[in-house]
Amino acid sequence: MRTITIILIMLLVGGIEAIYPQETARERIERKRQSESLIQSSATSIRMEQMSRGQDKEIENAKWSRVIYRYLDLSHEANAPLYYTGAHSEGRIDLFSMIFRLLQAQRIQAYEYLDGREEFTEEYLTDFSELLRRFDIYHDTVNGTIVVNDADVPSKEVLGYYLKEAYYFDNTTSTLRVKPLALCPILFRHEEVASSATRYPLFWIPYSELEPYTRRIPVMSSAFNNSISGTIDDFFRKRSYYGEIYKTMNPRNLAISQYTSTPEEMKAEQERIEKELIDFEKLIRSEEKAVTLPRQTSRRGSKRISAGTPSSSGNKHSMRGHRY
Repeated sequence: MRTITIILIMLLVGGIEAIYPQETARERIERKRQSESLIQSSATSIRMEQMSRGQDKEIENAKWSRVIYRYLDLSHEANAPLYYTGAHSEGRIDLFSMIFRLLQAQRIQAYEYLDGREEFTEEYLTDFSELLRRFDIYHDTVNGTIVVNDADVPSKEVLGYYLKEAYYFDNTTSTLRVKPLALCPILFRHEEVASSATRYPLFWIPYSELEPYTRRIPVMSSAFNNSISGTIDDFFRKRSYYGEIYKTMNPRNLAISQYTSTPEEMKAEQERIEKELIDFEKLIRSEEKAVTLPRQTSRRGSKRISAGTPSSSGNKHSMRGHRY
């Protein structure tokens, strides 16, 4: 009787496995295919794309620039396109899985996370095998090649990113531009003695290393209109993310938390910096608008003052009513 029961249970389990994992298996195969397709892209053409960009020099030569550091929390709805759990994935690959596989294939370079600074030099290059060991990521070595199964890639533990971005005034076009400079994935792990998850910043990657690949990864841009689509690169370029400012580049190289005393002070400082950026962008846009607007003249030769133009009475130019 016991033998018959065991056989029935085995048959039942086998039947369930035969019915349900088929869709998951197809998704897994498609995701692996997409990952391999990205990794096998022509390295030569990708490097040529990177070298053809002159935006770094534009920032260096800009009359005004400001470097901002943000924390992107993937639990925030606006940042959802960066985090894909695999459910109903339709073969799509999430950002960290892509980064992980590109590092494994040595298609991109990552640099050690250092407290308070970024050093994109050969001395601080991240070693992939050391990364696996340090963060206890399960893997095998087959004929000298490191093998990591999809299930062991810790993409579900990467719940945030640090983003380094530059706001700068483009001298050529007289416009304000914002460019992502570098990205740092953050691993969240629960320690035995800690009541909450501990953050582990993994490494910094210059965005120029990722851009040729992020241009090829589609994301759903809107939960309201599913017909709107784009790429991860569009997501960063259009600043579709939500990220709290935790640091700006400053002479003392201090994070906001280091020169404020309370959470309230820190929040007020974040809002102050954000407002400065918004106000500066509004100012640039208003200047652009003022240049493009045709000058109004009176038919009878009388002086007329157009809306939004400073009058001789000393009224100041106001930003009120302008949309951001």
